[in-house]
Amino acid sequence: MVRALREHEHRTAAGLIALLVLAYLWPVLLGGKALAPTAMLYEWGPWVSAAPEGISSSINPQLGDAAFLYYPWDVLARQLLHAGTFPAWNPYAFAGTPLFGNFQVAWASPFSLPLWLLPLSYGLGLAAAIKLWLAGFGTYLLVRELRLGFWPALLAAVGFALCAFNVVWLEHGVFVSVAAMLPWGLWLAERLVQRGRPSDGLALVVVAAVIQTGGHPGTQLHVVTAIVMYTLVRTIAIAGASRGDRLRRLGVVLAAIAVGSLLSAVVLLPTQDASQETVGVWIREHHPNIFPGSRMPPGVLRSALFPDWWGRPEGIELPTAPANFRERTLYAGAIPLVLALLALVTPGAWRRKAPFVLLAALGASVAVRTPLQAAVMRLPVFSSVQNQRILLWFVFAIPVLGAFGLQSVLTRPRQRRVWAVVGIALLAALVALLSVDLRSTSLANVLSDFLHRSGASDAGTLALGSIAWWTIFVLALAATLALARRRPHAATLLVLVVALDLLHFAHGYQKMIPTSSVVPPPTPAITYLQRHVGESRIVGLGNALPDDFGIVYGLRDVRGRDVPQPSLRFEHLWVAMSPEDNLSAIDRLAPAAFKVLGILGVRYLLTPPQAALTADGVTVAYSGADAAVYKNALVLPRAMVARTVRAAGDVRQETEAVVASSFDARRDAVVHADQASRELPPPGASGTARVASERNAQVTIDARLHRRGLVLLDDAYAPGWNVTVDGRPAHPLETDVVLRGVVVPAGHHTVVWTYTVPGLRAGAALSALGLLITIAWATWLVLRRRRTGRRARD
Repeated sequence: MVRALREHEHRTAAGLIALLVLAYLWPVLLGGKALAPTAMLYEWGPWVSAAPEGISSSINPQLGDAAFLYYPWDVLARQLLHAGTFPAWNPYAFAGTPLFGNFQVAWASPFSLPLWLLPLSYGLGLAAAIKLWLAGFGTYLLVRELRLGFWPALLAAVGFALCAFNVVWLEHGVFVSVAAMLPWGLWLAERLVQRGRPSDGLALVVVAAVIQTGGHPGTQLHVVTAIVMYTLVRTIAIAGASRGDRLRRLGVVLAAIAVGSLLSAVVLLPTQDASQETVGVWIREHHPNIFPGSRMPPGVLRSALFPDWWGRPEGIELPTAPANFRERTLYAGAIPLVLALLALVTPGAWRRKAPFVLLAALGASVAVRTPLQAAVMRLPVFSSVQNQRILLWFVFAIPVLGAFGLQSVLTRPRQRRVWAVVGIALLAALVALLSVDLRSTSLANVLSDFLHRSGASDAGTLALGSIAWWTIFVLALAATLALARRRPHAATLLVLVVALDLLHFAHGYQKMIPTSSVVPPPTPAITYLQRHVGESRIVGLGNALPDDFGIVYGLRDVRGRDVPQPSLRFEHLWVAMSPEDNLSAIDRLAPAAFKVLGILGVRYLLTPPQAALTADGVTVAYSGADAAVYKNALVLPRAMVARTVRAAGDVRQETEAVVASSFDARRDAVVHADQASRELPPPGASGTARVASERNAQVTIDARLHRRGLVLLDDAYAPGWNVTVDGRPAHPLETDVVLRGVVVPAGHHTVVWTYTVPGLRAGAALSALGLLITIAWATWLVLRRRRTGRRARD
């Protein structure tokens, strides 16, 4: 009877959480809209002049990466997978870059299946809904496992499902794919600590594999660390277990995580190999504090109470706001936070509460600039990720602690400490109110902004709105607690108020637009480039065509922010062209810029219509109201035979050689001296070379040489590229800093470049080992259960 009641409660909770998710995402699940922030493309050329009226209301500038990076990556992945092509290489960024090594595409994550199988616009919304539901239901199961009631568990589920972390990063995909599994990992860890059942360990293997394939290494590290730390604390605190039992249960948790990591090796190892000698790794190793979030002041902690203090999700932001504060908001609901405080001052259940107090304290202190943050950022592995996102621990722990607080209220509704905590919450609002500068604020503006979210731009109005909403929800909590003295079912109303609070917070952050507007139509400039797409690459200058989004239109760019980020050799060459800029845009160009762009295969340069490029070899190819397209005569052919080849001692000397005024990349070549394993061809080589065929990871060149020479392919080199000449292995040369070359004898030859993903075979072997261990584990459980059943029958 008790089991049937518990199962009924679980089904009810699952349905209510699904309704919450539907209330938030119904426009994309049922209303024909898409969870895609790509409307912000209308702020870029060449779409500025074609921006629909009122499009600004669909733009949230905080979601730039989701629009400009993750969306085109998903488009490319779908194209290759639907074509039956293994996604090894991306030819659309950096003159070519590893694609399967881009872990943030989340190739093996189950959350990616809707993206690959369904129309992308709907798949994005369905995947988001599944993540939020799993985040909520996993939290519910964990709280019930902690022996709390139905309504406290549901309150925690609502609080975590729509907490700031999940709402802010929802469209980025990979963050919430990992974060949603945190409560499931803790739920299984709790079951293992309490009961030590090997079947829970097998389930944890699956959860660990989902975490490790989720696509974001930093969040994966934080989630796995939270599971291990939780298990350690609970193993120490659990009552009634021997030392041997404690160690065995801890060992099962660690073994499950290890086997889950083995299962994920097929994507983990290629990512690790592809990241070697890249800009991203170098920055993390040498400048860990470069990330904006690492400079977050402790004052950001007020966002746990007042998330709109410095601005709103719609893009409103005060000039005095901390950098990226919306990405680092610690809001998990006003009522869960007040109830969490109640849990802290309520005696009892400390063995169960302690891990969450620890997670909340660490999550808040590491998220902002404190000595603890500095210490964590010096730890191995942690030094390579953005630890400010460890605030995930805080926004998860607060709703769970809030569940403990609600449980104490439902058990003993007449506690005086309940009203003391409510009084402290209201006092916090009063203190915040006294700190607000109201000299430039009018009551009419405050009321208008409060009722209509009218777009307040002054600090006083924003602060008063945040304080007002906090006060309203605290008073709603007080009223519900007063009602609970006579009506225990008042907890239902309390959970509903929490849902309204978090839906109010989430409103306007993730933009839901008509599916027909997800990808802006090609403008005349884009159409011109598409007509010439087979000739060479393009680049956008200034505020024209965000890097990576050219993928959607089939345009090969030389910019990008793909993970792994470009090689250090690529960076050397790029800096010679644009020493004061980054890899995302080119506003000011060095004199050697067009030569470097030519080496990278750029024939066409897209600029805003008012821009004017004046340089030797650069002519206007298209001019319109949307943009201008310039043609670069210094571009290399896709394949060629170099007339002269010289060797340089290091990458600096190679870069200096190719940008020198005497160097003509259309007939000369430079190779690294250490790679010239045999005699370089003598000057005066001649002949022809053309690309005969091309696939994702293979390029075939038809070469005819009058004498021995170097055949150059104007594509980026990366570890994993191998070359054959007439079917026989040849020695690949990194040519002109980043390109591919091979020495070919005189005559007619077929040169074939083939890319094999580094680490893929070793990763597949380790994943196969993990699968065998998982199968053996499952088989052992089945045989064990059969033996137990036979003994029971005997």
